[in-house]
Amino acid sequence: MTDLKPIILVGFGSQARAWALNLRDSKVPFKIALKPKSQSIKKVQDLGFEYVELENKILQNYSTFLILIPDGEQLSFFEKNHFYFQPKSHFVYAHGFSISKEGIDKIYSQFSHSLLAPKAIASDVRFQFETKGKIGAAFYAQNSVNEIELKKLATHLGFTSLFKSHFDEECMADLFSEQSLLCSLIPYGSLKSYNLLRKNGVSAEIAFMECFLELKSITQAFVNLGPLAFFNLISPNALIGSQKGRQLLTGDHFDEALEQLLVEIKNKQFYKEVEIDADALRQKVLEEWGAEELSLLYNKLKPELIV
Repeated sequence: MTDLKPIILVGFGSQARAWALNLRDSKVPFKIALKPKSQSIKKVQDLGFEYVELENKILQNYSTFLILIPDGEQLSFFEKNHFYFQPKSHFVYAHGFSISKEGIDKIYSQFSHSLLAPKAIASDVRFQFETKGKIGAAFYAQNSVNEIELKKLATHLGFTSLFKSHFDEECMADLFSEQSLLCSLIPYGSLKSYNLLRKNGVSAEIAFMECFLELKSITQAFVNLGPLAFFNLISPNALIGSQKGRQLLTGDHFDEALEQLLVEIKNKQFYKEVEIDADALRQKVLEEWGAEELSLLYNKLKPELIV
């Protein structure tokens, strides 16, 4: 048992599942809160977690809530449930978006709002916990009492290094990194490179290993070794090629595009762009990727090349 107050973990997506497993292994008491008739109820029960229904008076028995439902649902969550919460209840967010976009902390200022944002995808949050690895997280607390609780919670979740931030800063940095690199340049640069090699007669398997499979070893080396050791390690051809690619691909036009991405996040133009049917967009993207040879080859070669 811990000295943390009993916790309600709201939602059960991939990040929530990782948090729940880590908390259970740390023997932290908590329950999972789900919408009435949620499709996640069976998943929660199958894993042996206790759950409560939202929009229910039982929420009055708790004062610490981990908000792990999608960003676009968080304002609605408060609208439907705020009258059940104790005054000064503590709400912990894994991302600053709903606070930055909707101003939930100002609308519901009778409560405390904190940030605990691990800089890792859900599977890594769980893996690093199980292997006693390292996870960095951005955090923000409105007062010293909440900060103490937040740091205890981070320890039990396996977040090993905390760095002070605030909702707007974390949101801006998170959105920018997704748009500038992580979910754009890396996957689509890989795809375009693979397709161009194939167009020029390179076999599917060789193009796959060069433009997709090596992403793992290169990114791991860059992160694990650091920039200096990485560029000191790579071959002369790779070194020379890196600078030629840098000059051709990341010139002034690239800098201008990065600036534009950041401007539209800072002035909240992007906040309007997310007000679309994300499910329809996801389906469109999945259909596009599903039709790519790279995706088909991934399914074929995964058993042989990917652990």
